[in-house]
Amino acid sequence: MDKLAVEHLNDSNYCFPLDEHHLKIRLRTKKGDDIKSVTCLWNVLQYMYLTQIKAPMEIAYVDEYYAYYECVLYSKDPRFSYVFYIITNDGTALYFSELGFTKEYDFSWFYLTSFRLPYINPIDVVFDNKMFSGDVFYQIFPERFNIGDFSKDKNYINRPWDTSNLKGSNGNRVQDSFIGGDLKGIELKLDYLKDLGVNTIYLTPIFKSQSNHKYDVDDYFKVDEMFGKDEDLLDLVKEIHKHGQKIVLDIVFNHSAFNNNLFQDVVKNGKKSKYYDFYIVNGDKPDFKKKNYATFGDVPNMPKLNSNSFDEHDYFVEVGKYFINKFNIDGYRLDVANEASHTFWQRFKYELRKIKPDIILIGECWNNAISYLSRNEFDSVMNYPFLYTCKDFYINHFLDAEHFSYRLNSLLMRYKDGNNRMMLNLLDSHDTERFYNLCKPNKDLCLLAFLTLISYIGWPMIYYGDEIFMEGGTDPFNRKGMEWNSKEFGLKENILFKKIVHLRNNELFKTGDIKIYNENSLFVIERYKKEEKVKIVINNSEKSVKYAVNGMVILSNNYDNGVLNNYSFIVFK
Repeated sequence: MDKLAVEHLNDSNYCFPLDEHHLKIRLRTKKGDDIKSVTCLWNVLQYMYLTQIKAPMEIAYVDEYYAYYECVLYSKDPRFSYVFYIITNDGTALYFSELGFTKEYDFSWFYLTSFRLPYINPIDVVFDNKMFSGDVFYQIFPERFNIGDFSKDKNYINRPWDTSNLKGSNGNRVQDSFIGGDLKGIELKLDYLKDLGVNTIYLTPIFKSQSNHKYDVDDYFKVDEMFGKDEDLLDLVKEIHKHGQKIVLDIVFNHSAFNNNLFQDVVKNGKKSKYYDFYIVNGDKPDFKKKNYATFGDVPNMPKLNSNSFDEHDYFVEVGKYFINKFNIDGYRLDVANEASHTFWQRFKYELRKIKPDIILIGECWNNAISYLSRNEFDSVMNYPFLYTCKDFYINHFLDAEHFSYRLNSLLMRYKDGNNRMMLNLLDSHDTERFYNLCKPNKDLCLLAFLTLISYIGWPMIYYGDEIFMEGGTDPFNRKGMEWNSKEFGLKENILFKKIVHLRNNELFKTGDIKIYNENSLFVIERYKKEEKVKIVINNSEKSVKYAVNGMVILSNNYDNGVLNNYSFIVFK
């Protein structure tokens, strides 16, 4: 047994409560190691020295290098002590505790040397948010989705709707191209989104701003006139809720616009401004030419906010409360979330949960975000590593089916179960090249990726236009106007895309457990609950593969007479 590969840490993604009385335990070992059995020896905290309850552990996930054993402990008394008992294939028995590996273990000293979760406090448990459980999200860039208010002042519109000429001035550094999308336009398409299978609508920022993307906010308490008025947002939220859907707003607390009234007060009054500590300024006053202030990236138009200031915390907590109290929104996506302080997010989550306990917070974190994913910070992050992994399998062919399954399993081991069930999984967004752009003209290949998205555990996110295979490279070409006149509507692939999304109507896809593996070069996902199971089999190749289905077929593409043809799939129960 490779002892160096064995890993466990209490109160982590390897040890976490599922509820007030259930504790999930994970132990990592080397994949394929000579281990005959792993047992978790445990008891309620204070009784560990008297007797040890045996909980056999089984391999639940495997990645390229490691195997992950799991078990679930139950006790009415929510205090746990435990150690691991490992037997290798040659009969060697070892204990694994906070001492490391030992041949013997003195249980009378357990309180100093065992792994422990001293007490499960329900307020700390990362629960799957039942209000959003298994939801399909749909991301909308409001300026580019649909025009609904034809009576508004259109003088700001400077491009036709179907243009590809979307670059702004100064080499696109200033995003000042406008085609006219608004909140009324979104409201007019709610029936369309409901029919597509969308449960939650996620809007990029709608706050007053001079750009088309609105990530440089001038006024956090005002809806941008380009999109409408407060009444339009109120109407939209009411109609979304009438449709049985939810709404998540994108909000920016890492930086503001240079023209924001807070920053302009600092420009005018320097250190005498009551907002001086809201920003990070080197000197008395900010100077645009000298750029003597911290910014988002290297963009002087976006001065960075100082999330180390408690006064700044107070202000932006009120912003978060405002859109809940006045507009009844259901959650926030948090832009550049990993550059703001943990202390701010803890305060933000605490204050918002007091007025809306089921509020969701989704951070924009492009890498491993475990330090933010606790009950008192984010519920979820945009799962860009899922996108990278799918790109390496479906587009780059860096991974075969076996290593694709390993990579996806490894992602699941990063986080606690509750967080995994709330990951915002995606294949593209306003910040990336559209996925079909990478697949074109192979729509069957694109459908395989979206089937993986819908089948994976968490919240799948569709970027507007994915359903009609919109093309578009990186910004600004991934932000074209929605192609409502597209010939794709009603064609075979569009209908199949919609059927894939509607797989989420099946409770197994929404809330079931997951198993991911390779089967004779085919990629397989199983979603299951107790004795019920659905199996998704994907052939990501140009070769035809024989595959006998043992069950009732739910959905398929390019599957005929027991053969999975090139870029094909089958879903069966």
